Amino acid sequence: MLGHGCAQCRINTSRTFARVYKFNRAKCGGQTVSVPGVARLLSLFTEFYVGVLTPTSRRFLLRIHALRALALAALVVFWTPSALVAQGVEDDVPTVAVLDFTGLMIGHGGNSAPLGKAVSSMLITELSGRPGMRVIERFRLQDLLTEQRLSLSGRVDEDTAIEVGRLVGAQYIIHGQVTSIGDQTRMDMRAVDVETSEILEVLKASDRTTEILSLVVRMADIFAAKLELDPPSARPSMTAIPVQATIAFSRGLDSEDKGDLEEAKEQYRRALELHPEHRDAQRALDRVEGGGSQ
Repeated sequence: MLGHGCAQCRINTSRTFARVYKFNRAKCGGQTVSVPGVARLLSLFTEFYVGVLTPTSRRFLLRIHALRALALAALVVFWTPSALVAQGVEDDVPTVAVLDFTGLMIGHGGNSAPLGKAVSSMLITELSGRPGMRVIERFRLQDLLTEQRLSLSGRVDEDTAIEVGRLVGAQYIIHGQVTSIGDQTRMDMRAVDVETSEILEVLKASDRTTEILSLVVRMADIFAAKLELDPPSARPSMTAIPVQATIAFSRGLDSEDKGDLEEAKEQYRRALELHPEHRDAQRALDRVEGGGSQ
C-alpha cells in the first residue's frame, strides 16, 4: 500500500532519485557526487507524493513528473563537472557499493557483536585498494540511506539490494551474510549487476574465525576477477586477527553508526591493542579522531 512509510515503499518511490543519478552517470562517467539539497528535495517530493496526494492529484502530478526529474538532473550535472575533472574520472570505471552483511556470532563473548558491519567495512577497504573500480565508502553509503530515511535491518533481498544500488548510483551492489560459531566462520556473498539485475557471482567460503581477513581478501579477489580487473599492487598483512579484536572493531562500527564517537574510539583502540596491524581499525580511529565520518 502506498504511503505507509515502510523502507520498501521509500525505496520504490525513490526511483526518480535513481534516474537522476543514472542520468548523471551517463554524462559524467559513473561518478556519484553529493549535491547539497538535491537528495533531500527528492525525499520530500516522494513523501509528499505517496503520503498526501489523492489518486486524482497523483495522475495530474505524473504529467509534470518527468519535467521535474529532468530539471533536477540538470542541477546535478551542473554541480558535478569540476569535481570530476579534478578527480580525473574515467568513463569506464564501475562504481561498487557494499551493504552491511547480516551477521551472527556465537561464542567468544561476541553474541552482541555486529560482525556483518566489520566484514562489509573490511571488504570495502580491500576493494578500494584495487585499480579499475570506485567503491562507495561505508559511512557515505550510510549517510545516503539515512538521507532517504531507509533502514536495512535483517537479511536484504535481491530486489531491495538492486534498488539501493540504483539509489546510490552504483553499477554493482554486494551484500551477504556472515556466521561465526566458535572457531569457525562462514561467509556468503552475492554480487549483482544493478543495471541488468543479473547475479554476477555467488560466493561461499569458510575458515577459522581468526582468518576473517583472509576470507575477505578471497572474496574480493574473486569479485575483481569477475570484472577482469588487475590484482592489487600491494597485499595487506595476512596475519591472523584475534577474535576479540574483531569483536571490538565490530562494536566500534556500531557505536560510530549510533553517533557515540567516544565509545567508538575506545573500541577501535581496543582492537589495535589486540592487533596493532588491524588496518581497518586504524582507518576508523583516524576517521573519528578527525571529527567523525568525513
